[in-house]
Amino acid sequence: FWYLHQNQEAIKQSILDYFLPTLWQDISEFLVEFFYESQAQMVIANAILSGSLVLSSVFLFPIKEKFSAIFEKDYCQIAGKSERESQEFPLLYQGLEELKLLVIYITAQGIILWIGFYPYVWAEWLSILLSYFFLFFTFSLDFISPTLQRHRKKYSFIIKLLTINFWQTLLFGFIFSLPVILLGQLVFSFENLTLIEVSAILFLVNIFLFSIAVSSGTVIASDLLDSSEQVKEPSSNKKTTGYAILITTFLVVITFHWFLLKSLHHKSQILKASYEVDWDSIDYQLPSLNKLLSGKVDSRFSINVDIFNPTPHDIVIENSTIYITQFNQSIAEVKIDGFNVYSGEKRPVKLNFDSISTLNNASKISDLLEGWQVEMHVELMPYIPLIVRFTD
Repeated sequence: FWYLHQNQEAIKQSILDYFLPTLWQDISEFLVEFFYESQAQMVIANAILSGSLVLSSVFLFPIKEKFSAIFEKDYCQIAGKSERESQEFPLLYQGLEELKLLVIYITAQGIILWIGFYPYVWAEWLSILLSYFFLFFTFSLDFISPTLQRHRKKYSFIIKLLTINFWQTLLFGFIFSLPVILLGQLVFSFENLTLIEVSAILFLVNIFLFSIAVSSGTVIASDLLDSSEQVKEPSSNKKTTGYAILITTFLVVITFHWFLLKSLHHKSQILKASYEVDWDSIDYQLPSLNKLLSGKVDSRFSINVDIFNPTPHDIVIENSTIYITQFNQSIAEVKIDGFNVYSGEKRPVKLNFDSISTLNNASKISDLLEGWQVEMHVELMPYIPLIVRFTD
């Protein structure tokens, strides 16, 4: 982690060079900002916590497995149980099982983030709730599964067994993830810490929890093994259906995030374009006197703007909305028609502004220049806006 911290800029550039073409790299900060702005902080925190757990499991799996085996032997002697003989899967099959688990993790985390992109209160709370459920479940799965796998239990069976004991599983995950959650909230409050520093701290905390969590998970797994004989392995048809649903959902989630990234990339090109306003093309429709007196004003305004797109990518802007508020009171909503400007093209674009203003919400004259906020909502995908904020 010291090496990662000292070379984080070079590592970041290497990752960008590997995953993104050079012309796409300039929007990486824009993408990160959009991601953090659109998600609830708790969802991002839980995603990083889950990721640090996966990272620590990858590096410490042999230690965790050996410690679990030793503790299981001691626990059987203390509890007066007959010691079970280990029957581990071949190494290649274990790798395949871990790959399946990784697909499940990416799919579930992708769905949670997908929900969090929608700017609705219910979507925010649903993504937060699901992120906590997923965090608790993955903690339980990570610390309970080694004992079950050592006795030839597949992840499909383990997940079914843990789902049957759902509340016990969540309680275990809650107890052992709570210290990391509380520490994570504290760590995330320090804005000067980088992502690598945060991950390093959480990684070290996970190491500290291993000694307690693995032993406790081994006890629970040993008790679950006693009752697992009553639980049947999922049938071949159910496994096939489950795998088909998982792979389909995984591909849909990956495709969604790809199109979201692509749409964001096309929207970002508007920042590199050059503009020339045709002032002679101004056209407007003023509201009537009755509407002005009522405080609810409908007005229409249009103007032609010559836009030159020097980038090798098309500019694609869908219908957008500008929200103007003062001290959190709605002042105006401005609708803007979408437009396209192809790569290397210079074309006049007619911008139509359809405004609905609520003038009676404006502050008194003494506060006229304070408390203003302008938000431009550009639709990246249906009902998922890119929000650009301007404040006074």
